[in-house]
Order: sequence, then structure tokens, then C-alpha cells
Amino acid sequence: MTTRIERHHYDVVVIGAGGAGLRAAIEARLAGKKTAIISKSLFGKAHTVMAEGGAAAAMGNVNSRDNWMVHYRDTMRGGKFLNNFRMAELHAKEAPDRIWELETYGALFDRTKDGKISQRNFGGHEYPRLAHVGDRTGLELIRTLQQKIVSLQQEDKAETGSYDSRIRVFAETTVTELLLDGDKIAGAFGYYRESGEFVLFEAPAIVLATGGVGRSYKVTSNSWEYTGDGHALALRAGSTLINMEFLQFHPTGMVWPPRSRASWSPSRSAATAAC
Repeated sequence: MTTRIERHHYDVVVIGAGGAGLRAAIEARLAGKKTAIISKSLFGKAHTVMAEGGAAAAMGNVNSRDNWMVHYRDTMRGGKFLNNFRMAELHAKEAPDRIWELETYGALFDRTKDGKISQRNFGGHEYPRLAHVGDRTGLELIRTLQQKIVSLQQEDKAETGSYDSRIRVFAETTVTELLLDGDKIAGAFGYYRESGEFVLFEAPAIVLATGGVGRSYKVTSNSWEYTGDGHALALRAGSTLINMEFLQFHPTGMVWPPRSRASWSPSRSAATAAC
């Protein structure tokens, strides 16, 4: 009996369809790379939507004294100086550009009275710094990035005759192994969740954007997908995992009182628990 394996070739394969994965895929496609997005669940179903407060960026729209250096200081101080300082610096410097970029994609941020993107206070930030869309900022980010993917596919349809010619979404697809050619990445192997059929992605570049490991814990608000797949894939492929002691549950789970703990049981989705 011969096992059927569907094969695809891409320049870049992005595993994960949350905010990070979608933005990485957009960048790859804009760089001219044939790109695949692999989503374990439905397209765009990710904990990015649970981020309500906003996105931190030192634009100075509410307090003109704010700048990237103050943002950097707040970030390092909030992280007890355990942060990777270079990553914190890049984040502080580039965050405003990313917010303005999202606006060009179609994000509808709340506005100040003079028409600027509104910013509000949040824990650990010296000045009002969070660009927001009411209390559904994460939902707006996912909606915007999804629409950008769709718009790129429409451009490709007009030029090549196919929506999937340069960027394609593989929904409800689970990757079980990263493939190596010597010490170089060569692709990914997985299966379609609905049919169980195997699929092979040949690619010289893989982006892991699979989210966290919250579902490994008994008390968690994380959705069923967050079982640490990306960590396991990377580890088996020979990568070194760092800073594994740092873990965020979002939204936050409660251990006490017992009635609250029960409301965060694995039988309920994160979206239901958040309500």
C-alpha cells in the first residue's frame, strides 16, 4: 500500500496564523517570496484577538514628552533588566512605524480630539502610550492583517490568474516535523486535520510563529491550540530553547476561589472564558 503525500514547494513557510505569523507572511510576500501560511486552526484564530488594552508605541500623541528612549527604559525596567536589550531597543524604536503601517493596511484606531491616534495609560508605561481600538485592539489587528493577506491575493489574481500563486493559507493543518538537509532547514511535514492526509512543504526558510504553551497547564485561559508545538518542532530540529521560565497566560487564569478556577477549565474555550 502506497501512502499518498501531497507536496508543495515554497520559498518561505510560516507556521502560525496569529499576529506575528501573518505579519511575517506579508513581509515575505512583499519581498517577492512564494509564501505559505499554515494554521493549526482556522485562519486568524489566535490569542492576538485577546489583547484588549492596545499596542505600545511612543508616538507622543497624548504626551509630547514620550519618545523611544523612555519606552526603552520602561521596557528594560519592567523586565527587571533580564530583557534582551537589543530586542527591547528595536521594539521601542520601530513600534510607531508598525502602528502607522497597520493604519495604512486599514486598521481603525481610536482618535484624539485633534485627529491623532489615541493612546492610553497602561501598567509599566510612564506616559499614555497604547494605541487602541476600544477594548478590542487585538481583534482589529487580526482583522487588518487578514484583510492585507486577502488584498495581496487579489493583486496576485489580477496579475497571474490565481489567488494562491504567491501566498496561500493552509487552514486546519498541523505540522508534526521540520525537515533538515544536513544542518539546514529543508521543509516541514504535517497533515490536514479534516482528512488526515499527509502534506509536505519543501522550503529553505521556516518561520515558527505558533504561540505559547499555556494549554500544558491545568489552570489556563489559553485555547486548545496552545500546546507548545513550535517549541517541540524547534527542539527536535536541533534548536536551543531559551528563557523557558518566562510564560504568559492571556487572559489571566485564576487559581482561587475554586468557582473561578472552574470557569477556566479546559472544556471551555478561551473566548468563552474571557466573557
